[in-house]
Amino acid sequence: MFTGERDPRQLADEHFWFARELRATTHWRPDLAALRSAPTRIVVGIGEESSGELCDRTSRALASALGIDPTSFPGGHIGFAEDPDGFEPRLRAVLQGN
Repeated sequence: MFTGERDPRQLADEHFWFARELRATTHWRPDLAALRSAPTRIVVGIGEESSGELCDRTSRALASALGIDPTSFPGGHIGFAEDPDGFEPRLRAVLQGN
């Protein structure tokens, strides 16, 4: 956290993320009525290693609002990239309704 000089490009990237992407992400509200009336099954997936993180908390809130249980997947927020060999069979099982 306190490491001295910061790379100007990294600072610019972080500023962009905090100023634009994070704000838009945290202020977005899903259309719950549209989701509830969707003709397809909705799965709210959460990475097993994301416990307590923003993505975990918001996914749990969405699942609760929809009256469904969240589905666990191997890895963290990007488990499909972190653990593709573990993620793939779990995704297949979920898509097959298991």
